[in-house]
Amino acid sequence: MHRFYLPDGMPAEGPVRFPRDIARQLSRVLRMRAGEEIGVFDGSGTEWTIELDDVSSRSVEGHVVDVTRPSTEPRVDITLYQSLIDAAQFELVLQKGVELGVKRFIPLLTERVSGAGSTGASEGRQARWARIIQEAVEQSGRVFVPEVVAPVAMDAAFANPPTGLLIVPWEGETSSSLREVLKTQDAGSHDAISIVIGPKGGLTGAEIEFLKQCGALPVTLGSRILRAETAAIATVAAVMYELGDLEAS
Repeated sequence: MHRFYLPDGMPAEGPVRFPRDIARQLSRVLRMRAGEEIGVFDGSGTEWTIELDDVSSRSVEGHVVDVTRPSTEPRVDITLYQSLIDAAQFELVLQKGVELGVKRFIPLLTERVSGAGSTGASEGRQARWARIIQEAVEQSGRVFVPEVVAPVAMDAAFANPPTGLLIVPWEGETSSSLREVLKTQDAGSHDAISIVIGPKGGLTGAEIEFLKQCGALPVTLGSRILRAETAAIATVAAVMYELGDLEAS
């Protein structure tokens, strides 16, 4: 079933009228007809099944036939601090991170971020990131929309260190694995986990030391060097697997 995000929420009563952009997609792209059903959500955790009553390129109306609160959100609250990388790879991290269950994304301006990435995010790029996240939420069945903030320098990002477990995959770490860290830390720290991923070329030694002072635990992801986007996706997936979030519900 096709799903759509309605950030302004659902009407208290009466027919559900869709914005023109969604109406255009329903009628011209998906070619849906009256009598067919779609899912909508507003980011509050609730999902509505809507039966379409009237479909045109300018307006679409329907009525509610079912209301649910899907259990598609992960038990662990994951924040991904992703150093800025090439646009396509960063967008891949956003998309796959949403699918895996990341709750918020914090783009980092680190020492080895250079070129266009070092300038931060224009309004257009920020809007594109938000759109990618929304589309991934619609596709993946989630009912909450993860946050993505404007790029921030590392010292500002960790001025107040996050609660819970803070881990940083680092090629310089050779003994402490992600699995070992998750197993040896107190179970209460698993409620919130922050992950720091470096840019192309990795984090500098000074940045690793700074993160350690903030309570970060460096971990190894094995003997192979992973690209930044691969490391981000692999780490989130591994955390979800180790904490049982990829099991059947």
